[in-house]
Amino acid sequence: MKHWSFAYAFVKQIVRAAMWLVHKRISVIGETNIPPDTPVIFAPNHQNALMDPLAVLCTSRTQPVWLARADIFKLKAARPILRFLKIMPVYRFRDGKDNLGKNEEVFAQAIEVLENKRELALFPEAAHSGKRQMLAHKKAIPRIAFLAEEKNNFQLNLHIIPVGIYYSHYWHLNRELIVHYGEPILVKEYEAEFKRDSHKANMALRNEISKRVEALTINIKSKEYYDNYELMRELVGADYAHQSKADKNRLKNRFYSDQKLISLLEEKEASQPTVFGELHQQLTNYRETLHQLNIHNKQVSQTKLSAWYLVKKSFGALLLLPLFLLGFILHLIPFFIPRHFIQRKVKDQLFYGSVQFVVGLIIYSVIGLVLSIVFYRYTQDALLTLCLLLGFWLLGKLAYQAMQYLLDLINNVRFFLFARKDPNQSSRLLRQKAELRNQLFQLIND
Repeated sequence: MKHWSFAYAFVKQIVRAAMWLVHKRISVIGETNIPPDTPVIFAPNHQNALMDPLAVLCTSRTQPVWLARADIFKLKAARPILRFLKIMPVYRFRDGKDNLGKNEEVFAQAIEVLENKRELALFPEAAHSGKRQMLAHKKAIPRIAFLAEEKNNFQLNLHIIPVGIYYSHYWHLNRELIVHYGEPILVKEYEAEFKRDSHKANMALRNEISKRVEALTINIKSKEYYDNYELMRELVGADYAHQSKADKNRLKNRFYSDQKLISLLEEKEASQPTVFGELHQQLTNYRETLHQLNIHNKQVSQTKLSAWYLVKKSFGALLLLPLFLLGFILHLIPFFIPRHFIQRKVKDQLFYGSVQFVVGLIIYSVIGLVLSIVFYRYTQDALLTLCLLLGFWLLGKLAYQAMQYLLDLINNVRFFLFARKDPNQSSRLLRQKAELRNQLFQLIND
């Protein structure tokens, strides 16, 4: 496997441009923690299928070799593509006991990558969760790290880089993304412990990686009340972030603030279980009521019951409607139709974002090539052709944002009409939300 590939670098730039198009904002923190000309193992959290490795790939200057579960190699036609993408299989017990021996060859290749001062990457959780909730770390990274250093008498200078990946949403387009590269862990620092007791050293390194990665993520520990914690973050997160102002960057500030908020609420729950028991019951009742009425929490607002508010929103919608219609017509086949079938055929929502991205990348690359040929044939102007092509892609993104605005308006109108039809229920919802917010702020500030 080539350690650096020009073809890979070319494809990477296309994928990178696509990543910036499908995200509203991407923030990269700590890229300077990746040392140059040094063997590195990236250890990111895993929550969003294929989008996680792309997040690392597109926000660093590297061409990492990835270790992935072996079942994705079952399709023979996919193997050359996976190899081009520098992905190697790791076999688990579920892949068959007889296949476990193949890991020795894979690990040997992984060590060779590190010996050539290149980058290796694998997910320490060995599975994705689809939640802001870190799974238990496995032993693959410590095992490979110590095999590599032991083979080289602990002179390899191997760095393990913990990586935190955060999405504002897991499959919606125009989401926000943070990729946070933490301070490296030097494997050589575990040399003495490894020589005394290799098992303890493996456990110690695994635990240190887990602790470092967790510090770069939002990790909601409660399994029973996970949805309630997400709702609490939604209810008071924005106001709490405005108070804290941990960072001037709005996206980073909200991330750091949410980290602090979740940690604080978990501490409060541990010290006040009775209070939180009652609070969780109220949160659950509120969530279930919203679900039954098919209303979003963000629509439950006194402001959004104002007719004047809806008039202003409707005026904005009229201005955006031509943009949406034009974008819808031009992107119906490459975007909306595939999106419709993907959401119908793909059973696991965790794969929505990944499948949409890959399918969209292929379709839009082909369309881009065809349009470039057609535009250039009629204009004979390379610069104008490039501008027309970029305009086509950007129009798609702007049209999607206009669609989100229109859908938000529709939800606001639905809540407005619901409140007129059932004023008692809408008043109860408003009171519930206000009481929950007051209780949460009282707990936070206590």
